[in-house]
Amino acid sequence: YGLLIRAGFWFSARSLGDWPLLMCCLTLPIFPLAALMDEKLSQRKLIDENVSILIHIIITTSVIVYPVVVILKCESAVLSGFVLMFIASITWLKLVSFAHTNYDIRVLSKSIEKGASHGSSIDEDNIKGPTIKSLVYFMLAPTLCYQPSYPRTSFIRKGWVIRQLIKCLVFTGLMGFIIEQYINPIVQNSK
Repeated sequence: YGLLIRAGFWFSARSLGDWPLLMCCLTLPIFPLAALMDEKLSQRKLIDENVSILIHIIITTSVIVYPVVVILKCESAVLSGFVLMFIASITWLKLVSFAHTNYDIRVLSKSIEKGASHGSSIDEDNIKGPTIKSLVYFMLAPTLCYQPSYPRTSFIRKGWVIRQLIKCLVFTGLMGFIIEQYINPIVQNSK
């Protein structure tokens, strides 16, 4: 078929006009804030444990379904839709970890209140409820495992960060090349 790469695959006049996708991406932080509010209410015992779990299920399902609906309604370009689903998938994974860890913290706190953990070594700082600061750090940190506090180094390894960004760009370009050069012609010919 020759070289089939075209500029419209990555960026088109439509991708600049994909404002609904941009707005969807900018509204994704609403879901972690809703999860934080659910945890705060559950921590204060204002809602039942089962209700809290149901709310977390609704939030995590919505964080995946909402971008899919927006992408299908907008008929967006591949790159902008991929980026939105990539961010939504990461948010979903982080929210699942957030819910599971905080559930375990609540169970541990209840056992401490009952005196069941007498003699065990439990760090009191790690069984506190989540704060907005810990949630924001978790959502921005390159990890999918929520913890109330993270061990940190005193400096950032800039060379490592730059290498990881270059790898991300190279492999995203390679993925786009494979899709455009090999997968799209097969799909088009099969129609």
